Amino acid sequence: MAMRRINSRSILSLICALLIAAGDLSFARSHIEAATKKRSTLRHQRSSTKHRAKRKKNLPLNSSKRPVSLPREMSEQEDTEARSDWFLSQRLYPSNTLPEDARRRAWESVSRMRTESQVTPAASRAWRAIGPSPTISAFRGWGVTSGRINAIALSPAHAQIVLIGSATGGIWRSTDSGASFVPVTDDQVDLAVGSIAFSKSNPSIVYAGMGDAKVGYLGSGVLKSTDEGRTWSRVSNNSLPAPGTISKIEVDPADSNRLYVAQYLRLADAKTTSSGVYVSADGGVNWQKTLTGGARDVVIDAANPRTIYAGLVRVEKEADATPGIYRSTDRGATWTNIYALSYDAGRRPDVKMAVTPANAQVIYCYAGGFIGSRFEARFVVSTNGGATWMDRGTSGFDTAQLGYNSYVVADPRDMNTVYLGSRDLYRTTDGGATWQNLTGNFFNYGDGFYSYVPENGKSHPDQHAFAFVPGSSLQFYIGNDGGISKTFDGGRTFQSLNSTLTLSMFIGIAIHPTDASLTIGGTQDNGTQRRFAQSTNWREVAPGDGGRAVINPLDPSVVFFTGIRGEVARYYDYGQSYDRHVAFGETFGEPQDNPRIAFYPPFTGNEVDSTLYIGTWRLFTSTDLGNTWSAPGGDMDLTKGVNERGRDVVTAIGISRSDARVIYTGSAQGRAMRTTDSGATWTDVTRGLPDRFITSVVVHPTNPQVAYIGVSGFNTTHIFKTTDMGATWTAASSGLPDIPVNALLIDPNSADTIYAGTDVGVFQSVDGGAIWRDFSKGLPPVIVMGFAAQSNGLIQAATYGRGVYEIVAAERPVISSITFDGKKRMTIEGSGFDEDSRVLINGEDRTDFLRSVSDTSLRVVGKSKKLSLKEGDNSVQVINSNGASNVFTLKI
Repeated sequence: MAMRRINSRSILSLICALLIAAGDLSFARSHIEAATKKRSTLRHQRSSTKHRAKRKKNLPLNSSKRPVSLPREMSEQEDTEARSDWFLSQRLYPSNTLPEDARRRAWESVSRMRTESQVTPAASRAWRAIGPSPTISAFRGWGVTSGRINAIALSPAHAQIVLIGSATGGIWRSTDSGASFVPVTDDQVDLAVGSIAFSKSNPSIVYAGMGDAKVGYLGSGVLKSTDEGRTWSRVSNNSLPAPGTISKIEVDPADSNRLYVAQYLRLADAKTTSSGVYVSADGGVNWQKTLTGGARDVVIDAANPRTIYAGLVRVEKEADATPGIYRSTDRGATWTNIYALSYDAGRRPDVKMAVTPANAQVIYCYAGGFIGSRFEARFVVSTNGGATWMDRGTSGFDTAQLGYNSYVVADPRDMNTVYLGSRDLYRTTDGGATWQNLTGNFFNYGDGFYSYVPENGKSHPDQHAFAFVPGSSLQFYIGNDGGISKTFDGGRTFQSLNSTLTLSMFIGIAIHPTDASLTIGGTQDNGTQRRFAQSTNWREVAPGDGGRAVINPLDPSVVFFTGIRGEVARYYDYGQSYDRHVAFGETFGEPQDNPRIAFYPPFTGNEVDSTLYIGTWRLFTSTDLGNTWSAPGGDMDLTKGVNERGRDVVTAIGISRSDARVIYTGSAQGRAMRTTDSGATWTDVTRGLPDRFITSVVVHPTNPQVAYIGVSGFNTTHIFKTTDMGATWTAASSGLPDIPVNALLIDPNSADTIYAGTDVGVFQSVDGGAIWRDFSKGLPPVIVMGFAAQSNGLIQAATYGRGVYEIVAAERPVISSITFDGKKRMTIEGSGFDEDSRVLINGEDRTDFLRSVSDTSLRVVGKSKKLSLKEGDNSVQVINSNGASNVFTLKI
């Protein structure tokens, strides 16, 4: 047996494992942290993007939430920039830009498809959310968790109304100060939210700037609500570029029709397109760009709304301007640079600002980025409206992941109190001279080195949003990678408010072959999660960034989880007990720095035996539960190699169940390969496929000659079929809109029935891919990343922002409440609604007045007479293909 090289890290792990076995976890941790501190110069967070990433000493947990072992310190780091590039590059390739309004056009074509399609037996089936709602987090101090929150806004008139904007799960609304939330934008195509702002002069009006600036999912513009966030519609026209990411939206405090947005366009692989600050004077319909550049923030002076501040991290080369802070004293018409900055635009620089209402002359700014290989951050303050600035330094707070988790908020009553969002939440009460960590996930050793100690955390790390309760400095909400929390005591304690949210961003999913209650999947920064019982509650069983999972079909108690870039861990007890890591990037011959492996590499089994498969630029297999790995093809490169477009990697693997010797692979640059001898030799079968990122390969369950490939990107056919083992491919996308396909599944009970997970939901073909139709009943227009199925026909879908769904018999519509504003707007709330819903009022069909539809609400617009409404009691009923609802009595 080959000797394994023993280093200081291995010795530490061994010592600590023994200490943990003896029950002395605190002593073990102190030894790790002491040794780690000595290595801090080698792993200084400011030295590179990698070392700015989150170094988490995550401890896998069993059902009692006690550490069972100490895994090697690997995926505990979070590389937010690489994850952003992974997500966006597959949608861009081979272009550097996304087609204008491509996602919205695809969604509109889906709506037409629903209108034109005929009812089939499949119409009686729909998707039902099965959680996580919420997630029992790995660390008790966080409380229950959910997915990432980018924005929080409270009504100035009714503080109990709270709106949150999620990364890719839409806007959710609470009417009880966050105790419960419901989704309110599921009838909109755009579910990526950047910023939300109420109008102070007319609190019924709310605006939302769309697009997720954190990961790069671009938005379609601005949404508007005129009923305190209950219903929404897109208002911006083509004068505001789409797609784009709006990182901040502000409403003039005296004029609800005057808006300012900071729009920032960032594409993958360091390709950046500046946008700028846009101004609207007509409620968000028409926009004028008054400042060009990579705008990251915009702030209105509360004492003088004619004064606006903007933060730019990039300007066009031909522009006569400098990155930094700009001020306008004429409501955004003209701008003057008042503080200069200069950072590399392609490496997520940032600039955030705050102006305190307690003293409008005091401006705070938190900015940073890379200058060549050197990372720089600064916290500066001006006490004279930007005429001069003082650098307060950054020694009191954590600057890691600046540009991903970063904001500044000034206390409305105390000009010296400021809150800064980083991985933790920090507060200063002396204008930035000293800082206090309020959430406590990272311990400051000094000299810029922070150790991750989540057992001490009061809320999930990575802060993105902050909102005061109107009239209070002690009560505020924070949004982070784990959802939303609230404090009632100025940050001494935090209460999780995630119990009704379903926002987990899943990468992959696996299901037990016979137990319908056991589903496992990896999520963005909320670990690998396991569903227990047949409930919506899930448990985080492996912290950090979770990837894909495989359940051993021969012994389902053995489960494998992946992290990022080749990390594979083995668990027992159906995913509850950590055994050990069985692979890292080095296992597959790759260096720790910049390995040639996809950020979330393809990882799968064959559903027949215990063989595991993972892709780098080669294919590796293991036949002994991950103990050893081999590349059956040796150094055979299954990709297009290293070229002017970058370093190609394997992104999809498909294995034939009827003959496991037949394997197909796909790559990020569109190369397809096939083997008939378990990977010893390979044939290039790319001919006939488009030059697009290959996301999925599935093989017919009984005929290895037949396979399907799904591709991402735009301006192409997205699904292809072969009947001769890849010798030829034919387009199989009729009826499918031009939208990225992320996953494919062949129905376990019907080999001619195929499902496609796309960026706007699920589509189905019942004739082997010839014709496709929308199959998203019960789903919002969310990104579908993966499928899992049992042989009995149970199918589940993993979404990137709304958790997991499974197919069930469609429910009859149910009306739970109806509101009518007395003029012409009626909102019907309940469940089981769909595009086929008809609305009967006092026995008269008034479907012609139906203006928007979601699974949980219908909006009817028309004057009382046209709606057949009368004084007194009115009967309202909803009818669709699933049956008739209850008759609801509306009293007017």
